[in-house]
Amino acid sequence: MAKPRTLRNLAAAATAALALALTACGGGGGASGPATGSSSASGADAGALSTGTITAFGSVFVNGHEFATGGARVIDDDSGNSVAASSLEVGMVVDVKAAAASSASHPQAAELRLHPLARGYVDASSSDAGTITVMGQTVQLTSATNYSDHRACVSASTGACAAVTGQSGLVANAGTGSSYVTVHGYLFTGSAGSTNIVATLVSVGDLPASGIAFKAEGMVSAVGTNSVTIGALTADLASATCRVKGATVPCANAFGTGQVVAVGAATLADALPVTTFSAGFARLAGKLPVETDGATVELEGSVSSVGSGSFVLRGITVDASALVTAGTALPSVGDIVRVTGTVASNGQSVTATALKVIHLASARTYGLEGDASGVAAGSAADTYTLSLLGQTVTVNAGTRLADRQSRGWMHSDPATNPFNIGTFQAYLAASASQHLLVVAQTDAGGNLVAQSLVILPASTAATIAGPVDATPAPVNSSATGTPTTFSVHGVAVSADPAAIFAGRFGEHGRGGGGGGSSSGGVTIAAGETVVVRGSYAGGTVTVGATPSATNAVVDLGTLERRDRCGL
Repeated sequence: MAKPRTLRNLAAAATAALALALTACGGGGGASGPATGSSSASGADAGALSTGTITAFGSVFVNGHEFATGGARVIDDDSGNSVAASSLEVGMVVDVKAAAASSASHPQAAELRLHPLARGYVDASSSDAGTITVMGQTVQLTSATNYSDHRACVSASTGACAAVTGQSGLVANAGTGSSYVTVHGYLFTGSAGSTNIVATLVSVGDLPASGIAFKAEGMVSAVGTNSVTIGALTADLASATCRVKGATVPCANAFGTGQVVAVGAATLADALPVTTFSAGFARLAGKLPVETDGATVELEGSVSSVGSGSFVLRGITVDASALVTAGTALPSVGDIVRVTGTVASNGQSVTATALKVIHLASARTYGLEGDASGVAAGSAADTYTLSLLGQTVTVNAGTRLADRQSRGWMHSDPATNPFNIGTFQAYLAASASQHLLVVAQTDAGGNLVAQSLVILPASTAATIAGPVDATPAPVNSSATGTPTTFSVHGVAVSADPAAIFAGRFGEHGRGGGGGGSSSGGVTIAAGETVVVRGSYAGGTVTVGATPSATNAVVDLGTLERRDRCGL
């Protein structure tokens, strides 16, 4: 079964996208775990700084706050120059400084700062681990990683190339023929050789003719007289301009182990794959966007380690001892959390006053594609519920929203009815298509909460993806005409065995070169992860005997932790 890779066939591309989402490490988006502390989701303190992922527009939504952006400056940290607000995308991680005149109910952004963590060619890609390597940095792709493609060939009237919509569309190990990408996300530093970045957006583009084209940002693991090592990249600073807190300094011994440093250059004079890099600039990026003692900050990211009464988030030590004393449990490694707190006197750590788990690393991931119905306002502000394949899905301010019915939606989002959590119900009701692709996580109660929601062109296709339920027990068949039956999060599946395949990760095809085994003889078992595409009616997804991109079951087997991420 071929893997479709074009925007012109988005409905078929759902199979490959969902397979990647389910085998990648969970993260990001809006799958809320238990909230701890008293983090507000409706406003931001005046003058406070909020750093997190853009989830929607119509103003800009970051960390559940809607910041008005009229008059706000948007600054690229690498160049120091202002950029157009139209260059912002869902999935970018930004630092938002609220204007002094802001109120908690109507926050106004004074400044938004962009600082992608890597720019360069894709040197390696592992679909097994859900990772890519860019500028010596191991980038973890998750079920909530967004993709965008800005290459000239995509927008050409001839449709010279297909837009990249997932990891399978990235070209790696091809020298300068590799995909050129800009990676936005969260720093994640675990043991040596592990993930450096958890990606929230991978933006594919043409190699820029000017500006900073190659970059890496992360924690320094080793230093030399005129060099720093970040991940698997050693940057030579002999010809670089080095800056610390805005001041130009000699590069010799300018930086220390454990600091967050950004290195970059306009051109790449080094061999591919990049392990050594002749930097044109290096700057101390800082672990915190503001280092003023007592300042209030709000941070979102992936937890890389947990200690006694504290944990590490984006390289920042978060003292949560006061919350723990009050009965709050610490998050686990890999959880995506949002922390509100005050900057400690050392300027490098935070004392938490509120903590919310946005996504549990242990949560199950499900993918659903079909027509939405029963859209209604939820019991809490900025939440909605909808029915998809008979399942109730919650959409909240952390859900990343996109309308992919037409190319370039993000730059032509209507001002009168933009697609964000505040207008969600009205926008969907006015949409020409009600056909959705949703990646959701289970919360502590097993309920589905959407991480991402995409409006697709109208289609009769239906998809359910995720682990097979134990009850009712799967009933397998080997005879065409007699269906195999099972369920996924309560969605019944009736599939002709002629259209059931073992996927790359499945126990039937593990290590089998990525094509999967032939149909017939594939046994569906409880707990195995499947991607099912067929037609939906009466509470059942039916898969016929003739396999195609819109009619098949792919059994990925029992996914172990190492299959889903390397954290």
